Amino acid sequence: MGPRLQGRLGPWLGLLAGMALVYRSVLQGRMLAGRDAFRIFIPDSAFLLEALRAGELPLWNPYLRLGQPFAATLYSQVFYPPRLLTVLLAGPELGLTLQHLLHVVIAAVGTFLLLRHLRASRPAALLGSAAFTLSQPFTVLSTQLNVASAAAWTGLLLLASRRAALQPTPRRIAQVALVAGLAFLAGSPETFLWQAPLSLAVALAARREVRTLLATGAGLTWGFVLAAVVAVPALEFARNSTRGAGRMDQLEWSLSWSQLLSVAWPFAEQPRSHYWSGDDQFFILVLFLGTVVCVLALAGLGRSRRTLPFGLGALVLTALALGTHFPPATFVLQFPPFHLFRYPVKYFVGAMFCLGVLAAFGLDVLSRRAGRGRRSLLHVAGVVAAVFAALLLGPPLTRLPLFRPGVEAGLPWVVLALGAGALAFILPTAGPGRALRVRRALAVVALMELGAFHLLQGNPGGMPLELLRRPSRLAAAIPPEYAGRVSVDLSADLSAEVSATVDAMAAPRPGEEGSYIALSRDALVPNRSMEERLRVFEGYGAPEPLRIESLYESGARAAFDLAGVGYYVRRGPPPFEDLVPVLALPGLPTLYRSNTALPRAFVVHAARVADDKEAQAAFVDPAQPLRHTTLLAEGEPLDGPGCEGSTARVTGSGLSWVEVTLEACGPGYLVLSDSHYPGWEATLDGALVPMRRANAVMRAVQVPAGAHSVRFDYRPLSVRLGGVLSALALGALLLALLPRKRKERPPSGEPLLT
Repeated sequence: MGPRLQGRLGPWLGLLAGMALVYRSVLQGRMLAGRDAFRIFIPDSAFLLEALRAGELPLWNPYLRLGQPFAATLYSQVFYPPRLLTVLLAGPELGLTLQHLLHVVIAAVGTFLLLRHLRASRPAALLGSAAFTLSQPFTVLSTQLNVASAAAWTGLLLLASRRAALQPTPRRIAQVALVAGLAFLAGSPETFLWQAPLSLAVALAARREVRTLLATGAGLTWGFVLAAVVAVPALEFARNSTRGAGRMDQLEWSLSWSQLLSVAWPFAEQPRSHYWSGDDQFFILVLFLGTVVCVLALAGLGRSRRTLPFGLGALVLTALALGTHFPPATFVLQFPPFHLFRYPVKYFVGAMFCLGVLAAFGLDVLSRRAGRGRRSLLHVAGVVAAVFAALLLGPPLTRLPLFRPGVEAGLPWVVLALGAGALAFILPTAGPGRALRVRRALAVVALMELGAFHLLQGNPGGMPLELLRRPSRLAAAIPPEYAGRVSVDLSADLSAEVSATVDAMAAPRPGEEGSYIALSRDALVPNRSMEERLRVFEGYGAPEPLRIESLYESGARAAFDLAGVGYYVRRGPPPFEDLVPVLALPGLPTLYRSNTALPRAFVVHAARVADDKEAQAAFVDPAQPLRHTTLLAEGEPLDGPGCEGSTARVTGSGLSWVEVTLEACGPGYLVLSDSHYPGWEATLDGALVPMRRANAVMRAVQVPAGAHSVRFDYRPLSVRLGGVLSALALGALLLALLPRKRKERPPSGEPLLT
């Protein structure tokens, strides 16, 4: 193998070696399954696969709460090609791991190519790529699949933006649109929120002209329209969810100052505050990028047009990530569109990328300076003396009240890393090529520090594939024909996990044959019940449709009966005394059965118009008036003939449709205890009829006496409108990207045919 080929293959072989070290647990047969991976992304993948096999678009999820939009929940990645590919090829559990590894490669290649385009040296580009994609923070983001997937496209997006700025042709603008569309479809809009201005800044730094901003802005807008099939429904969901109504704390999990120090100083954030109520964020569990990497990033700061966007990006995004700990960020984050998103620390993912790029520039800057100097034993002795002095004199300073105890624990690491970096700067021999030798030595020290920290942290949390796929014994005890809902206590399971550890793997409880994650499907931990195709009254992670939380958070028997909850999963005693134990297994919650739940569909013969407060009061009324009377947000009141004996039965259902057969003894309302949401339509015996919002959150259709069939279908205008926009944008993209045939020149003397 020649030197030139070695130079070309070296970075990619290094990437594979780094991935093998970082994700060594995968090579041992363990799947990535920590944190939200097993609670959200694996169940969502199972649901996506179910929809594909059934030939339905996964627009609506009937398994959470009373049902809610699925495609409009952006992190579901419904139309994201890599998600579809990995789920179809490998299934929900293995597919998640493959998807993250694929995006590690995308992120590494994109960052490397961007840095080479910015004229960084090959070792510097390799270091910058590794500092972002093989860092501990990006590794732990494997449990936040949408954030990691979206951030992985940053390098390619900035590369396309800069190329479009230098040559603003339709083809170059289309390349920006393609990458931007994929980044948005990855399902992390707050990531796109920082990628877009960073792209504009990089483009403007390449060429300071108005057409630069127009070209890049057009590409970004084009990419957003490409993703309109999910963006438009997501905007609709924002208006019809608790998040869009401003009923959440947007600043929870802001980056604390101690955690900011831990980016360059390991363990500086230890001990951490309480999980939810403290000052620290727990979204990115480890923030350490490397002491040497951060020093190189500082060295890379400058007034160069190439580095300025990344320096400003790192500064602004870090400030936003501080959230509640930084008053200017607190002020900014309350305004649109920032107010739609939780967890300010997510913006630090962009700062991580900028720091990785700056570290590459810093490596080249320092190596050029070293090339003009000479090796000196006096300098080496000075570095060694400084290391010993820092180890001896540093501990008293680290015990100042300003710092947490973890600062002292990380002092030896910081001192030794800086000492190793200084020696790498000094020791290479003088003469021709010294700058290259210094560059390689510093890169090796920085990469070794990254690898050493991964080894110190241990294997990333994972789980054998067979344990993740093991079906639930509790679900097996529920009759297959059961059409009602199950209630699973969210607080008990989550608090048990969090009290054990804030890391991906929780300690086993007494009597359990494995970890919390291994037993999560067995115990029907939300949202793993989706894999068993059970409709659960509660839900985890996804935004809550408006008003629904008042129903399941009431804890009232009337609310549970109204929602059709016939089974309860609880650790400890049942929530209501008359519940019948069905199955109790060691280490698992107990499954209880209720005999008082209403069916999913039922007919009432009395109705009146009432506001939501009155309906919510009826949720907790022990007399359960909603068994016989429906409270309408609007519609025709009904006194009813007082007859009894009307029946209703769900005779067919899919993911986005429900069919009910009923026999009404008199005029009444058919009530379906599923969510009322824009886009649902109802037909009575094949004719379109008005669907009313009943009991604050449910669906109702007025029916005459006799036998009838009512069908509910989810046909949202938002999806159709978004689909048309995406199709038009995709068609234009293909036209711009397809290669054009060149006109053949005729022989000399012959005119061109027109």
